[in-house]
Amino acid sequence: MPSVDSFYKPEEAIFYNDGREQQLLNFIKTHPRRSQMEGSPEVVLAAIDEFGQTQNFLMNVGRHKGKIICDLIAKEKPKTILEIGGYVGYSAILFGDALRKAGGQKYISLELNPEFASVTRALATIAGLQDVVEVLEGPCRNSLRKLAKNDRGVKHWDLVFLDHAKLSYLNDLKLCEELGMIAPGSIVVADDMYRPGNPPYSKYVRASPASKTEAVAPFVGGILDDCVSLGNPSLVYKTVLLEGLEPTGQSDAVEISYCTDTAA
Repeated sequence: MPSVDSFYKPEEAIFYNDGREQQLLNFIKTHPRRSQMEGSPEVVLAAIDEFGQTQNFLMNVGRHKGKIICDLIAKEKPKTILEIGGYVGYSAILFGDALRKAGGQKYISLELNPEFASVTRALATIAGLQDVVEVLEGPCRNSLRKLAKNDRGVKHWDLVFLDHAKLSYLNDLKLCEELGMIAPGSIVVADDMYRPGNPPYSKYVRASPASKTEAVAPFVGGILDDCVSLGNPSLVYKTVLLEGLEPTGQSDAVEISYCTDTAA
């Protein structure tokens, strides 16, 4: 088996939804170490990494950036984590395990693609995380509204991990704000902040409540499409950008935004 420090195969022009996700699941199911994977997130993750290193690129958060977030979970000890963009479950297994070790209760992963959601459920079950990780499939904004309506006792989410369509980061963050899913005490982590980067998102979480309020003022009270959110401009974030590596070895970063207060 390749070393944990080995890098994935390079990202191709087509790098997902071409059958490789089902190939990964078959790779896991027929792996020589399959029996050792039962109840072991670490062994399952190692096998997923092996696939990425020897078979096909996978758009996972990877070990390097993943460690930044696992360290954050160990330090902050969130009780709940909401992931937007689950893919094949690498982050759900890595962070779900870290959440459980930190005494947390629930990890919910939102995934649009039913096949990807099915792979995540299968791998999380093999890893023994079926009681921690829950996968909701369907359009992200629909799932967010359903979660907010049936909050399951969750007033707001302790940690929200954004790793879906990059153009949707800001609009979906604003929807979470509007729904009360993010409040003082929440932490928002955004992946891929160098590759490809997300200037509008970074500008928003670093902006003052006054400037955000001024920016949305012309639209308040107007008719908005259900797909457009204005957010809660009064929320105050303290943001830090931490550099890490993609699974392929390329430089990247995650942006960690602590929601610290609500402006008067």
